[in-house]
Amino acid sequence: MPLQIGGAAMMADEKVEQVIILAAGKSLQLDGVSKLLVRHPHTGKTILDYAIEAFSGKHLIVVVGYKAIDIMQRYPQLDFVYNPDWALTNNAMSLALALNDKPTYVLSGDIFVSSNLIQRLEQCTGDIILTSYREKRSLTAIHCIIDSNGFVTETYQGPLKSMSHPESVGLFKICTPKYLREWQRRCFLHSNLFAGQLLPYDFSGIQPVELENELFFEINTPADYINLIEESRTV
Repeated sequence: MPLQIGGAAMMADEKVEQVIILAAGKSLQLDGVSKLLVRHPHTGKTILDYAIEAFSGKHLIVVVGYKAIDIMQRYPQLDFVYNPDWALTNNAMSLALALNDKPTYVLSGDIFVSSNLIQRLEQCTGDIILTSYREKRSLTAIHCIIDSNGFVTETYQGPLKSMSHPESVGLFKICTPKYLREWQRRCFLHSNLFAGQLLPYDFSGIQPVELENELFFEINTPADYINLIEESRTV
């Protein structure tokens, strides 16, 4: 029997070889800098550098749009999908363009992610969504409702309704082909939404795994980067 950790079953021999990074949008609050190229104040590595290291050995697909050439010229070793409607759609469209039936990780392209987190998720079998019970959340945060069996059954955006509803923080590991096909269909149909809102939670079987003390830092505003600078000084 597999172990149970963080709400997801554990089985060391299951591997997911594909990673889709969603990075087509414009950084409205970051002076036009592509988020993937934001550098960590302590190491000097970019967000994409961290993702390449964290998912070492896997097939990375980066969905680009805004400043696509800047990213592709710098990382020609990666595979890219171009979202021509990046200015008119949300990241649901980006995911729809790149998704297929292969088990995959999906990661928002504005997050510094650590190798030890991915190593832990590698031990989780099945379909999972990374969550956090942090108290401070933005109004655009996506919150998860979890049933008595430990599955995510619904998400909502906006003010938090209960502290028992963790936040979906932008990293998914989906292995079931029918979930992937339905996720893609819904993303094409509702391209103005976030991809995390459109997972087929009503199918049952998607489990939350809670973020622990691993590096996982989202950069959306200059204030976020100031916080990262302050945190990196204490390392």
